[in-house]
Amino acid sequence: MKKIIIAQMIFALSLMANITFTPQEEKSWQIQSAKAKEVTHVPLDAYMMQVTTPPKLLHTISVPYEAQVVQVHKTEFEHVEKGEVLAILSSEQWIEAQKEAINSWIELSYSKNEANRKAQLCKEEIIAQKECFIADEEMQRDTIKLQAAKALLQSYGATQDMMQKLFKELVIFSNIELRSWVKGVVLQTDIQVGKNISPSSALFVIKTDGENWLEADIPQAVAKTLQPLQDVILRVGADEIKSKIVLISPTMHSVNQTRYVRFSLPKEANLVAGLRTKVELSVAKHAFVIDKKALIRQDNESIVFIKKGQTYSALRVDVLAENREVCYLEYKEELKEPIAVTATSILQNRLNEEK
Repeated sequence: MKKIIIAQMIFALSLMANITFTPQEEKSWQIQSAKAKEVTHVPLDAYMMQVTTPPKLLHTISVPYEAQVVQVHKTEFEHVEKGEVLAILSSEQWIEAQKEAINSWIELSYSKNEANRKAQLCKEEIIAQKECFIADEEMQRDTIKLQAAKALLQSYGATQDMMQKLFKELVIFSNIELRSWVKGVVLQTDIQVGKNISPSSALFVIKTDGENWLEADIPQAVAKTLQPLQDVILRVGADEIKSKIVLISPTMHSVNQTRYVRFSLPKEANLVAGLRTKVELSVAKHAFVIDKKALIRQDNESIVFIKKGQTYSALRVDVLAENREVCYLEYKEELKEPIAVTATSILQNRLNEEK
């Protein structure tokens, strides 16, 4: 234990050592320096991600009755406006619902006339008030019955204009227009001319305007460093996408030691739902990036040599990420000074001699 403490003290003291060269020595040893580049994002790694659509953006169009398809007006990947006709259907249930609505309207018209007639007779005390109460109750009952019939027609897709014509002209519509109740893009269809459809069948799936998601299984070692709502940059090929972390799974996959992570995908990103591709992930973090040749690893520590004038000082640094060419270092004010990028082994040897 004492040996470990002594070694740590010696290394700490060695980092305090300064190494000074003359211009001629620098030239002879070919020691060069350069300033580190400040960055706002640190790349982690590339992961396979899949584009998915949030459930709230998906809308299924169906009908609550059995029907037969007469015409199809929209198919997959076509844009639709709210209220636009998707298909024309024919249904016996639709025709029967119209007949019931007409009967309810006729009954209400009769009961209204009866209620008005008896109200006048009651006012003149020709008939008992009880007769008026009964007539009013019948009118209320028929009113509720007609309201229920109208609600059924609306659930079938009838418009206000259709119902007005139905009750005014007593004309029954043989077909019904299936309309979209949202604006978006048709992603999926299950409808063909002449096909019989059952109640609640998913005839059209429409995606409304909104952001998709990118989802991936991220190794636990990386996932534990991430935070919900953290700013990230996703690079897909040559395209750079600014994003946020939407969700990090609280549980870990026991087999591959990964956690599910969801990223937002802006509407302007040209990535279609279902696409699976490799994405480079970078997290928002203030850091410095240096040439990997400038970094020295010694006694499980990482150091760089900061240059001030003709003097070089060893500085301990924390490596956040690295690849074959560069290292990303935890932000330190000292790293704003020039850093030795060549002949670092010479500096390291001189440092050990000083130690």
